[in-house]
Amino acid sequence: MSDVLGVSSWKVFGMGAAVPPAEILATMLDRAGHGAAFFSAKIPTRDVAAVTNATRAGFSVIDVNVTFDWEDGAASNFRSDYSTSNIESATAGDTLAVEAIAGHCFVFSRFHLDPAIGLDRANEVKRQWARDACQGRASAIYVARQKNTVRGFLAVLESKSIKETDAIIDLVGVGAGCQGQGTGQALCKMFIEQWRTRSDRLRVGTQISNIPAIRLYESIGFRVTETSYVLHAHVNNGALAA
Repeated sequence: MSDVLGVSSWKVFGMGAAVPPAEILATMLDRAGHGAAFFSAKIPTRDVAAVTNATRAGFSVIDVNVTFDWEDGAASNFRSDYSTSNIESATAGDTLAVEAIAGHCFVFSRFHLDPAIGLDRANEVKRQWARDACQGRASAIYVARQKNTVRGFLAVLESKSIKETDAIIDLVGVGAGCQGQGTGQALCKMFIEQWRTRSDRLRVGTQISNIPAIRLYESIGFRVTETSYVLHAHVNNGALAA
């Protein structure tokens, strides 16, 4: 991400209610030195005091992330006419097509919602995210084809622990000309069919501003389990950016 944004990038952890704003700010400025840096953090929505301290330190709330878990039998609109017959595992030859879709189809990501990042860089973050998925970061990638052309994709991450295995929709995108035609639901249906028996939990996250995605996930059986504020801060020339 640092290469795309052109500045050092940091994830900030442990910003609890007991951490004063001055300490948070001092840590960011120390990491940035005399240059520029980008900082991001996630704080549970129930932790209002921690969010207050973070914003006083110079962070801005960019978004609220919503995490869903799939519940068997909860689907209200798992339409059989959204066939998975045109959904298949991606090949190495699909990488450029997947990158192209990812580089133009997103609107609601935290990068797109941050005016300090800008559209071009936000698109590039997603394009490189998709490329990394195709080059081995993802555990599986599915593509939707129409007349031998990739119209959409879905990347899966498998996360294993001693207690359980999670299958996570890491990134899903549909080309602008194919949105609203059931491609996203078909991709998600393939994910559910392929991973429901191979993992203990199916998960996906999206932004509270992405109403179409929320409606889609709820209609096929996903239910909200977690919410978190997403915060960004930018430092330029060793000082907080206005």
